[in-house]
Amino acid sequence: MKNFIQSESAVSESVSFVLTLGIVLISSAIVYYSGAPILEKSEKNAHFQEMENTFIYLSQNIDKVGYERAPIRVTELKIYGGTLTIGHKSTITIGGIKYNVSSLEYIFEDRTLAYENTGVWVKYPNGAVIMVSNPSFSPGNITTIPVMELIGDYWTGGEGNIRIKNKLYSTSINSVNAVNRNVSVEINSSYYMGWKKYLEDIGGMDIVVNDSRTTVTSNLTVDSIMIDSNQIITEILDA
Repeated sequence: MKNFIQSESAVSESVSFVLTLGIVLISSAIVYYSGAPILEKSEKNAHFQEMENTFIYLSQNIDKVGYERAPIRVTELKIYGGTLTIGHKSTITIGGIKYNVSSLEYIFEDRTLAYENTGVWVKYPNGAVIMVSNPSFSPGNITTIPVMELIGDYWTGGEGNIRIKNKLYSTSINSVNAVNRNVSVEINSSYYMGWKKYLEDIGGMDIVVNDSRTTVTSNLTVDSIMIDSNQIITEILDA
């Protein structure tokens, strides 16, 4: 009985169990606290990618209202934080004639996703702009340039299902004849660096960027430009 009482075999097993349990708990804590931010970042990137795809579909719906004169188009989406708003600061000047264009912007942490004048753009904190979906310019001897002005001052934020309703308000077709086969196009926009890349892609010449004014100017070699100008009533509604 004395030897049994003084035995330390059970103590050794208890200490071993406590040490093993401690190692498991510490390892789990390290994995959780180091992996949670990575998982959260991955989820946010997946959401932003989903929003990019939704904005491409949204741009197609707005084009149908503008180009095809569809009376109403509704796009549904789901946001997880951030702010969805309509901006009215952008303009496009074609052959000296200025038009207002609008941007529908989703501001999510340090990035901005935007539909602007038939194109979809992403702007990063360093000012870089990536073109997600090309604008619907039709280059050629007679080039067609769309002008989409979104009318409305709606905004929403937080989390939930959202409906974006677009309705045609007015439309007109104008033309600008070239001088020596050149027509000047100036775009004033927060996404001007993305527009610069697009103007280069469609053969724009003599491109000039003004960072302080957030503008890009280019000469298009054409006979004339047809301007398809549309005003679209845009509403941001809870689903």
